[in-house]
Amino acid sequence: MVSKQERRLWFASLVSLPFLLAGNYGINVWRNAQDYVRRNELWVYDSVGGHVYANALWSLDQARLIGDGRDGKITFPGQMRLIIVRITAKAEEEIGDSWAQCQLTLTDSSGRRWLPLNFILSNDISRDLDPKAMPVDGCDAISRKPPAKGASALIEEKFVIPANAIPSLSVRLSFDSTRPDTISFPLRLN
Repeated sequence: MVSKQERRLWFASLVSLPFLLAGNYGINVWRNAQDYVRRNELWVYDSVGGHVYANALWSLDQARLIGDGRDGKITFPGQMRLIIVRITAKAEEEIGDSWAQCQLTLTDSSGRRWLPLNFILSNDISRDLDPKAMPVDGCDAISRKPPAKGASALIEEKFVIPANAIPSLSVRLSFDSTRPDTISFPLRLN
């Protein structure tokens, strides 16, 4: 036979279950919202060059369009083009871990986003374009060994983009420590 005390404990646990489930649901919603804000670039700050961001002074060094016959003899099938973007950074302060999870993307005016090619394919393309040149590291590689205070770093990423997006492209740069803030550089590749 069940005692009164056991019955009260069973009833109390049964009554508290909806509150515990609602609390658990609320905590998960809060964590997911924080994670969404931390991973996404919600506030974009336009920069033409010389913008201090993540303890460094950033500027667009070069944007090169390949595949339409103007830059080199390489032509891509259909409407696809290769864009090589180089960004320079001069460390204004010690970088430390503030460049972790570097993200460099291209975005057009309609909000479409392109991620860079993987580093293996990127290095292969660099060797094909100029066999004697040393490939430049991408965003992820530079973030693991950032420059010391006062030193500079060069970042190069390659993207395959449809030709109709080229007139309105901009480069977005962000890090885990700076998100949801990001900086943006217009490419102007017409």
